[in-house]
Amino acid sequence: MNRTSQRSQNLERAITALFRASALLDPVRLALWDRERLTVTQLRLLGHLAEQEGLSNAELAERLYVTRPSVSALLERLERGGFIRREIAPNDRRAICIWLEPRGRAVVESLREELRSYAAGLMDSMSEGEIAAFAVAVERFVESGRLRRQRDLALEDPDC
Repeated sequence: MNRTSQRSQNLERAITALFRASALLDPVRLALWDRERLTVTQLRLLGHLAEQEGLSNAELAERLYVTRPSVSALLERLERGGFIRREIAPNDRRAICIWLEPRGRAVVESLREELRSYAAGLMDSMSEGEIAAFAVAVERFVESGRLRRQRDLALEDPDC
C-alpha cells in the first residue's frame, strides 16, 4: 500500500472516529437542551463568555466560526432568556461588550460538570497512556482547527 492510500485510510478512520466520539456527548447536550432550550451553538457562546467575559460580537463570531449577523441573532435570544447582558464598551461608545448573567453562568457550570463527569466515565476503560495519547491528539486537532480558522478569516478579510 502506498503512502497516499495509507493516509487516505487513516484519514477516513479518524473522521469516522471523530463523528462517533462527538455523538457520544449528545445525551448530555440533549438533556441540557430539554432543560434550558439552548442550542449547541448557544451553549458554545456561553462557554466562550465563561472563559472571557466582555467579548464583542466580532470576537464571538471568530471564536464560534460563524458570521457577525449569526452572533447577533444568538445574542438576542440569549439576552431575552436572561443568560447574557450587553453593555456599551467603556473605552468605545460604539462597541458592545457581552457579559454572562447568573443564569448563563449557572448553565455553563452545569454543562461543564455534566460533560466532564460523563466523559470521564467514557474513559474508564482506557489506560493512562491511552488517555495521554488521546489528549495530545485532540489538542493537536484543536490547534489545527484554530490555524485553519485564522487562514479562512485572512482570506475573507485581507486586512486581518
